Amino acid sequence: MRLILPRIFCLAVTFAFISAQAETPRPDPARFAKEIAAFTEQEAEKGGIVFTGSSSIRRWATLKQDFPGLPVLNRGFGGSVANDLTAHFDAVVLRHQPKILVTYSGSNDLNAKLTVEEAFGDYTRFLDLVHEKLPQTKVVLNAVKISIKRQEQIPLVHELNQKLKAWAEHKPWVRYVDSCSYLADAEGKPIRSYYVDDLLHLSPEGYAKWTEILDPILREEWAKAKL
Repeated sequence: MRLILPRIFCLAVTFAFISAQAETPRPDPARFAKEIAAFTEQEAEKGGIVFTGSSSIRRWATLKQDFPGLPVLNRGFGGSVANDLTAHFDAVVLRHQPKILVTYSGSNDLNAKLTVEEAFGDYTRFLDLVHEKLPQTKVVLNAVKISIKRQEQIPLVHELNQKLKAWAEHKPWVRYVDSCSYLADAEGKPIRSYYVDDLLHLSPEGYAKWTEILDPILREEWAKAKL
């Protein structure tokens, strides 16, 4: 019996080590050094509504025009995954002390071959960091979107969105937004007019629909934040 227990312990340690080693490598956050440096060189706009995430945020060129009267700030950087948001948290979020943080991430994580569990873990780790450092900030968590180019991801996207929605359900500081369903037709396939020619990023029509969804939510949350 004395010999069996140490062997079991060694096997458990070995299994844990192998599991850790098998975790999918994340892209190197240092690849965004120039983009992050450009952000930090600008004067920090504080106390407003910060949008951050991957290219769906970065490419939102009409952000200020789409939300007139709201102090929105774009801090998206294209190609990012949730782990990058954590790595660059101070530069893209903390220094701005936002009352509301609008986030979009997830598709690039799945495209980088992370499992749904890994993508979910990385994303919620970032969101928990936000709440730890900025407990008064309301997080508007956008669903991961589907696309024509990454149609093979669609089942994984839906699974990830279900997990994010369930995770946010009982957290008063998070508001989950279904910003994905409008992109699909009755058969669940992405609607062509909502995408530009690369079949991945949103077209002006796609952003217009996203704006319709977000605008009343942001105005409601901003009214609360100013009380």
